[in-house]
Amino acid sequence: MRDFRGDTIYFIVVDRFFDGNPNNNQGKDARDFDASRTNFWKYWGGDLRGVIDKLDYVQKLGASAIWLTPVFDQIDEVIEVGGQQMSAYHGYWAKDFKRLDQHLVDRPEDVRVFSRKDTVFDELVTSMHARGMQLVLDIVCNHSNPHVGEARCELYDDGELLCRYDEDNGAWFHHHGGVTDWNDLHQVQSRDLCGLADFNEESFAYRSYIKTSMKQWLDKGVDAFRVDTVKHMPIWFWQEFTGDMDVHKPDTFMFGEWFQGGVWDPASVEFANKSGMSILDFAWRNSVVAALASRSLGGFKDVAAVVEQDHQFRDATDLVTFIDNHDLPRFLSISDDPARFRLALLMTMVARGVPCIYYGNEQHLHCDTNGGNDPFNRPMMSSFEETPLLRDLAKLAALRKRSVAVQRGGMRTKWVDPDRWVFTRAYLGSCVAIAINRTDQPCELEVTGLELADGRHVDLLGGPDIEVRSGQAKLPIGPRAIAIYEQTRALPEGRAVVEIQIHGIRTAHGEEVLVCGDASELGAWDLSRAVTLEWIDHETWATTIPFDSSAGREIHYKFLVKRHGGSHRETGPGHHRHVPAKGRDTWRDQWRS
Repeated sequence: MRDFRGDTIYFIVVDRFFDGNPNNNQGKDARDFDASRTNFWKYWGGDLRGVIDKLDYVQKLGASAIWLTPVFDQIDEVIEVGGQQMSAYHGYWAKDFKRLDQHLVDRPEDVRVFSRKDTVFDELVTSMHARGMQLVLDIVCNHSNPHVGEARCELYDDGELLCRYDEDNGAWFHHHGGVTDWNDLHQVQSRDLCGLADFNEESFAYRSYIKTSMKQWLDKGVDAFRVDTVKHMPIWFWQEFTGDMDVHKPDTFMFGEWFQGGVWDPASVEFANKSGMSILDFAWRNSVVAALASRSLGGFKDVAAVVEQDHQFRDATDLVTFIDNHDLPRFLSISDDPARFRLALLMTMVARGVPCIYYGNEQHLHCDTNGGNDPFNRPMMSSFEETPLLRDLAKLAALRKRSVAVQRGGMRTKWVDPDRWVFTRAYLGSCVAIAINRTDQPCELEVTGLELADGRHVDLLGGPDIEVRSGQAKLPIGPRAIAIYEQTRALPEGRAVVEIQIHGIRTAHGEEVLVCGDASELGAWDLSRAVTLEWIDHETWATTIPFDSSAGREIHYKFLVKRHGGSHRETGPGHHRHVPAKGRDTWRDQWRS
């Protein structure tokens, strides 16, 4: 997968962001648009032109990637669900995965996005890439549109009718009704979600259609996929899907929405390790919101406990972290406390994983109707001003871009109690130290084991400097405050530079993990010249190695654990890789015992 660990994602519900072209507001069903923007179940006018118009704003925030809700052509009619008239403003009721939705385009002909190169979507992609920004497209493979009430759930291929749910005979959809037992995996994966027609992944016609569609979006310049409702389809489908996408466009970054997934959900961990994509980290979000919005008794101890389980993942640094999203109440609807909300966002920006900011977070956007639950967690973007929070987020987005410690280092707790947490991220001489205090009183913590060099270090967020001596320092933290200290060292340079990572080996205190191989850069099988790796988590070690003489050739290598009185090597034939002739690469290996 492409390395997104230096990126910051900005997640936009397109209809609720900015109306760049009022001419597309009315759909084929006149009932689907609400000009007053008071009916949260209707379209409000946001479109792709609106995203283009606000790229300067998003870039000022420091975001280097934008995640858009699905842009596929949605059902035209307003339908009634549970007595409520609803439209498909959110993008998750697709009827044609090969066309743009009419509400998002500048001209009617733009909907045929794959037959033209001058659509508003093409302009968006070109504009983003010119700025060095990546486009993350939200895709849905699990279901099509509703088949409840008068809705018939029709599916199209670039305007050509493929099937209807009630005339399907099992060729495209499951027909097992809705889920009644959410603990039954078979039901979850083969029954309808909220009246949405559930695709039959056994159908070759369906698999061919959905994979061809997504490859065409990649050809249009999409850089990454956020994949909806992944827990509702079997893992074999996702392995096939991600494999096909990777062959079509190598290194496509993908992350799935396994609702409430994370370290406390073994099935979601297995998915992240075996599906070919990462996942959204609900465990991180839930623990941070509990600590800072709900002020739980466990507080930061519970957040640190999540991080302590990072070894379950083959690479926890690829998890996509967040505080708010479009399915859960916003933090500020749970607790209208801007200071602690700032702590939640800023600590996520420097924690392991790829941080995702929900649109309007930087403006303290929220609507508390019905506790801020869906759809009230999707209000219209109300301001594009440069706020203090926006400036802080931009500072930390820049830090993430330049600091390999923030991108690749593990999280090492130096002090934790329910109210205060100090942790570091360290990698090859680079380090960031983060101190957080959720109480209303200032404090000073004396901390040891910091990987910062001796001398004075400046708080990036404007707090007091600290003096470090032999890894020890007194850290002053204000009330409801966060302090961040940075030490950045350049990575080694070479014709080719490779990050080598090994997962699946549990080590004891004082042990080291090394890599040795037939390349001169790896010691040429001389164990006294083997390269030492750095601890990332309890089962993951990594380092970054420059290759000059071995650039462009195949190499063979093994990992070993260095212990008192000897070493323990991997069994079997080891690992074989092709070193790029130039540039950078990441190799992620599994220990072979």
